Amino acid sequence: MEKVKQAFRGKKEAMPTSVLVYIAWRNLVYKKLRAFLTIFGVVIGIGAIFFLLSFGIGLQHLVTSQVVGNQSVKSIDVTSTNSKIIKLDQKSFQKIKNLPHVVRIGASYSYAASVKSQGGDTDAVAYGVDPNYQTLSDLHVLKGRLLTATDNRTVVVNQAALQTFGIANAKVAIGKKLAVKIPLQISGGRDVDTDFTVVGVVDAGSGIEIYLPDYVFQVAGVAVYTQFKLEADKSESVGNLRQQIESMGFETTSPIDTISQINQIFKFFNFILAGFGAIGMIVAVLGMFNTLTISLLERTKEIGLMLALGGRNRDMKKLFIFEAVLLSLSGAIIGIILASIGGEVINIVMNQFSRHRGVTQSFDLFATPFWLVGGTIAFMLLVGLAVVYFPARHAERINPIEALRRE
Repeated sequence: MEKVKQAFRGKKEAMPTSVLVYIAWRNLVYKKLRAFLTIFGVVIGIGAIFFLLSFGIGLQHLVTSQVVGNQSVKSIDVTSTNSKIIKLDQKSFQKIKNLPHVVRIGASYSYAASVKSQGGDTDAVAYGVDPNYQTLSDLHVLKGRLLTATDNRTVVVNQAALQTFGIANAKVAIGKKLAVKIPLQISGGRDVDTDFTVVGVVDAGSGIEIYLPDYVFQVAGVAVYTQFKLEADKSESVGNLRQQIESMGFETTSPIDTISQINQIFKFFNFILAGFGAIGMIVAVLGMFNTLTISLLERTKEIGLMLALGGRNRDMKKLFIFEAVLLSLSGAIIGIILASIGGEVINIVMNQFSRHRGVTQSFDLFATPFWLVGGTIAFMLLVGLAVVYFPARHAERINPIEALRRE
């Protein structure tokens, strides 16, 4: 008898997938209120997780951009220890320049200076930079221009210097004369006491800073640089380059260090945010499991009839899987859309509020990268498949004779 049953079952053909999807859709539409409440629970759960993770990622990008600024992740800053043997001189410059994967390298001097303008006298930090260092520093020009290789009596100042000298407009500062005095005898050079013409204003630093051509320090006889800044051909080469430079006795830093630390902090922060969102997700999972279980109990006789008419047991399993996928997919997409709209509204409101407070640069507190959208949908589909496992397994094992006996 068992062999006859197996032979009969073997002759059954699989129900078309389109038919199963249609039946699953009709089952959900038939119970509108139940389906709506289930999808609404998924919307709340997924929406909360997506909203909080979007906030965490946006905040991470904002903090990274503010801390790292416009520095390239391929750049490396090189400084020397307080050793009298290992120095940042021209010999070291050429040695590092010739290392593999170095695209370009720049050097700078940094000394305390006294600056006079319009009867005012203030202390400042004077940087002597070459064109490469200036480019790698990515200075944001507000007015005028940066220094060129042919400049020797010109200077670029930052906005804080203008405020100290009582110059409110960066345009007015262009062409002004500054009397700059830099004591260099302690470094083995000659003091600088010369008038310089302002050719540019940059938005850099919170203290008073001025940028001079490195030619000024070279003529004064200063042989040791304060810092090198170089750029690698790709970010993957940064680690190897730093090891080679540090083996020479120098110290190195890179924006990659800061980014790595920020990522570590926000990895924990995003985990906490996802934990808060998971509270709503638990409610959604329970609601979906309840819906699918009740649907199975209500339609046991219907399933038995489909089996008697030629449906396969595995088709009944697929039917419930498709219902779970429809519930998961609908709730995930609607939840992501609503969370994205909410995040974008908050971005607009916060930017408008900041502009009234004098902040001109726009920012995003919420970010919605494609990988987050795709990952959230995939996560919800996996949750739906996990939730439907027991109902689908039970539907696959229903005996059609026993099911049709039920009233």
